[in-house]
Amino acid sequence: MRPSAAIQHIRHIAAQGLPPLMAVPAMVDALEELVPARTRTFVWLDKQGYTTSLYEREPIPDALDAFNLATAELVARGEPSVIDLATAPDEFGGWRRFLHHPLWDRSVMKNELFRPYGIGNNLDFPLRDRGQTRALLAICREPGSRAFTRAEVEAVLTLRPHFLYAMQAPETLALACEKGGDVALALIGDDGTVCDASAEARFLMYQLCCGPNGNAPVLARRAPPAVRDIISRLSVHESAPRHDPPTRDVRTAWGSIRITAHMRATSGETVVTLQRFLPKAMARLDRLRQLDLSPREREVAFAMGALGSGDEIASTMGLTIGAYRQMAKRIYSRLGVTGRDGVRQLLDS
Repeated sequence: MRPSAAIQHIRHIAAQGLPPLMAVPAMVDALEELVPARTRTFVWLDKQGYTTSLYEREPIPDALDAFNLATAELVARGEPSVIDLATAPDEFGGWRRFLHHPLWDRSVMKNELFRPYGIGNNLDFPLRDRGQTRALLAICREPGSRAFTRAEVEAVLTLRPHFLYAMQAPETLALACEKGGDVALALIGDDGTVCDASAEARFLMYQLCCGPNGNAPVLARRAPPAVRDIISRLSVHESAPRHDPPTRDVRTAWGSIRITAHMRATSGETVVTLQRFLPKAMARLDRLRQLDLSPREREVAFAMGALGSGDEIASTMGLTIGAYRQMAKRIYSRLGVTGRDGVRQLLDS
């Protein structure tokens, strides 16, 4: 995706008014098209600068827990902390001040965050609203990787108001969650201990524990109650002929999460899968990112999936009916579909 198209796509996500814990992760993931990096972490902060929630596509749970949940301990020891990043005067890259910190070589940030992540080049962007830092966006590259260009930095700076806008959408769970993502796997012991799990499964368990205004460990050593409840139902289902695995859908501010208990592993643990479901609008936006359309064509194609007649779409998009029809023809040709129904089917595929 071209940089201009990637910027427009992220702006488009922010403009939909989706719940923040659904919209912001999608925007963070889309940054890969704009600023390729090893990791991209978004941290929500309270008024004191403490972490309330965080998102990362492929987290290293121990490192995030050590730095974000131990903030009070780090402050007490005088070590670099997330609060220092939140209150730093820098427009971006405030962590570089820590390189001269007297405790840097022995700090949690260096030894439990930077080393496990393989961070070499790092940029952190504070997102401030009326002087208060509401969140931090950290984009990190591997040691020895190329430095961030000025164009990449400027692109992220341009997007900061859109991240702030997305964060201010009303918290609502009334959206229909219809499109499922990848399935993540975990092994849960009889006592509820997480014996093994993919990084994505651990993060989904974090999302089951963490509400929109309260933090929880990313490293879920003990499975959330909803997971343990599904496991307890497994023995009942196994005794029934031709049983289906017990399944439960749990609504969270991050989206609906489907939990399924499957069977016992040879080592004795229960195999559990977790899958996050998102609103159809979010799934369509992600599908649009993969299509060869201009930013304006992408907006019109999205409207085709959400609105009714061509007149209604033209009016909403600020186009004359003639201009809309010409653009619709180009969209149909580029996507190889016929009519608005064809666009909807492609977006939902």
